[in-house]
Amino acid sequence: MADKMTNRQLAAQQTRKKIINAAKALIAEKGFENTSIDDIAKKAGVSTGSFYTYFKKKEDVVEELNKTDFYRLAEIANAMEDKDLTERLRFYCRNFLGNIENTGIEICRQWIKNNLSPNDMLLGGEEITKYRYDYRAVKAVLSEGVRRGELENNLPLDELALFINAQLYGLMVAWCMTDGEVKGSDKTDALCDTVIRPAISPYIKKTNF
Repeated sequence: MADKMTNRQLAAQQTRKKIINAAKALIAEKGFENTSIDDIAKKAGVSTGSFYTYFKKKEDVVEELNKTDFYRLAEIANAMEDKDLTERLRFYCRNFLGNIENTGIEICRQWIKNNLSPNDMLLGGEEITKYRYDYRAVKAVLSEGVRRGELENNLPLDELALFINAQLYGLMVAWCMTDGEVKGSDKTDALCDTVIRPAISPYIKKTNF
């Protein structure tokens, strides 16, 4: 059993959390460029030096805000014994987009900028790019379909995972570019019915669905 955290560790954890929450609120209100490190520290009730104890720059806070473990969504979807593949994919897509939208559009915009030249992030205990991690999550949902005998073994798994992930990222970008007019989580049913289902239909075993 892991040792309990010390009071010092608990205090550090709380300070870090306050900085993250302050940054989230300020960026959502003022935008990334108009939010300074001093602003974040002031709102969090800590010194600027304390900010630099936990983060090197503002971009690091944005990365922290976007470390949603979407592979966990894949694991939840794959554990749904009473749902077929299309329903599991629908669950994954809706929650992928919904979780991103919950972080706020300004944070999402900055996250996109940060990841145009991707660097490895610590996700799930592994150093990996965010795109690669999300791609593997989609692939895991499709692979479960093969394992359950819902999909043929010869489906182009890598390509389908790439295309589905690209559709999700595309809706995320459209949400940012339309200033929230196109809300990806509201488009999940259309995405699954008009794009994903037709893409996988040639590989669905005839005894299923």
